[in-house]
Amino acid sequence: MVFVSANFNKELKFGFVNKKFIVKHIDSEYDLQKMITEEFQIDQYYQQHNEIPKLYGSTKLYEFFKKFFGQNSAVGTFQLLRMLLIVDLLIFVIIILIRISLRKRPSKSQIMFEFTYTSLEGFVIDTLGKERAYYTPYIVSLFLFIWICNMIGLIPIPGFMEPTRNLNVPLGLGIMAITIVHASAIKFNGLWRHLQNYINPVRNPLFILDIVGEMSKVVSISFRLFGNILGGAIIILVVSSLVNYVVFPVGLNLFFGIFVGTIQAFVFTMLALSYIGAEITE
Repeated sequence: MVFVSANFNKELKFGFVNKKFIVKHIDSEYDLQKMITEEFQIDQYYQQHNEIPKLYGSTKLYEFFKKFFGQNSAVGTFQLLRMLLIVDLLIFVIIILIRISLRKRPSKSQIMFEFTYTSLEGFVIDTLGKERAYYTPYIVSLFLFIWICNMIGLIPIPGFMEPTRNLNVPLGLGIMAITIVHASAIKFNGLWRHLQNYINPVRNPLFILDIVGEMSKVVSISFRLFGNILGGAIIILVVSSLVNYVVFPVGLNLFFGIFVGTIQAFVFTMLALSYIGAEITE
């Protein structure tokens, strides 16, 4: 099929004509920019084509989201909230299934989950100490949430996408992580002692740079995740369209979806853990 459609402006069509099964080569419109806009800037796509979108066939639902989030982000916000709800429900179902199937002689799924938990618990103990192993549930939850968000885009269902390719999700996770970092520092070092590191010009004349540095942590940890997931999704779309979605997309999904998605979830989690360790040890 790759060789038959080597000029990339035709596609194979299967169907029935006059009760006969046919396979024929037909001309196809190919507009990569349109595909990218429709996939990653769907609100802008509808504005460019002067179309009124229907969410699940309902114009009223679209009007509801447009009222609260504006016309420039109504459809995108709906898709993001829908995917986050699906991710949350999926995590909830996985937890219930694992809890129900707990056995002294563990199943494969139980072994995999226990391995993930104990491995991350080991990182927490090595970084924060055994007496602070109670940070493990947060670290495990953070890793699993990001990992499932990165993996769910691989499911071949129309409309499914990685929530982490929307900047709001990584940015929210980054703000939450840095908030926990400073809350932990206040808990272990006290409020005044912690604030002295940032608002004491005598002891720390470069305190403004430290404040900017703390803000840059949010940007760094968030944009690293966002850029890698979004970049991978764009590369998969571009390359897949050039080869008519044959052969190469399988390898691309394995690399950018599974490998890069897992690595980025692990990197984000370890950065959050290291930030907590740095504040507590100080």
